[in-house]
Amino acid sequence: MSELRLTVDHLRLNYDGPFDANALYRHILGFLKERGFDLWIHKEFEHDTKTGKHIEWLVKPWKQISDNLRYFVKVRILIYNYNKVDAIVDKRKTKIGNGKVHIYFDGYAEMDQLNRWEFIPFFQFLRSIYLNFVFKAYTERFEQQLTHDMNHLYSTVEQFFNLYRHYKVISEVAPFASTSQ
Repeated sequence: MSELRLTVDHLRLNYDGPFDANALYRHILGFLKERGFDLWIHKEFEHDTKTGKHIEWLVKPWKQISDNLRYFVKVRILIYNYNKVDAIVDKRKTKIGNGKVHIYFDGYAEMDQLNRWEFIPFFQFLRSIYLNFVFKAYTERFEQQLTHDMNHLYSTVEQFFNLYRHYKVISEVAPFASTSQ
């Protein structure tokens, strides 16, 4: 079995307010594709409730660095009470989504994904010596690069949400509220 090293553990971003969920998805996917990651959308669903939509989205992109090193990233987005609302931006009325968002970022460095060193216990010992002493500077450099990419993704998503901070919500309608009394 390959060795997974956790380099970024549950980097968390919370936001509550107006935003566009589709633009958030496109923003994150665009960043990952720009960095050369191959995408694997693991989970994508939404559930309608009385208070609004609950959306969960889990993507696990990966990037092959060398023959025995691969980045493996996990981005999990949880959106609660997502409703379309009227908002004022630049003195114009527009429709925008409103809700609460939790985003979790995890980053892994996967060594020896082809399991070349797993067949004989002596080879496993050699692999641990090789990775921890001989190959150490190489793996640490790439782990730092993965950490930098994850922190950069975090800051760009934070900047994305800062664009919506000046939106003023003027009306909020429950998604299944009846208008007749």
